[in-house]
Amino acid sequence: FGAMKWTWYDDAVNSKIVTDNVASVLVDKMNRLQEDTQKMLMVASCLGASFKVSAIVEVMKNISDGEIRSSMRSSSSSVLTGSFLLKEGESFASRDGSVSSFASSIKEFEEEGLVEMESNETGRFVHNQVQSAAFELISPEQRNSFRAKIGSTLLNTLSPDELETNLFE
Repeated sequence: FGAMKWTWYDDAVNSKIVTDNVASVLVDKMNRLQEDTQKMLMVASCLGASFKVSAIVEVMKNISDGEIRSSMRSSSSSVLTGSFLLKEGESFASRDGSVSSFASSIKEFEEEGLVEMESNETGRFVHNQVQSAAFELISPEQRNSFRAKIGSTLLNTLSPDELETNLFE
């Protein structure tokens, strides 16, 4: 067997970028996702560790694309590769409005290991750091107003029973 020992190359090790901040790694990963997926993650992060897909769909249908895009951090809003991009001011309400119209984004964040779908209707972030990173996609200056828009939208569009289920789990 001979002498067993570890060997490494200092230059190769030193050239690797290592971060202590897991959230920043996750934000970088999320910034590479389709813009629509980022938007849905932003909304989901405001709903909690677990969320109803129908609540995300309601928000996406009722808040204009321009409003959501203006709430994104500049690094995320520059990614314009979404599968169903809208014109400025157009809302998702012009789509068919069904949960299936958002299936590609839901599938993307599930495939990326960010969210686990507990059913077709309910998902949850796999870790609180993932939820925090999704929340980081929202511009710090816009966070309070973005959450207020989401809350107002849900209050105005969901039935009392749906509000109970979506807001107070």
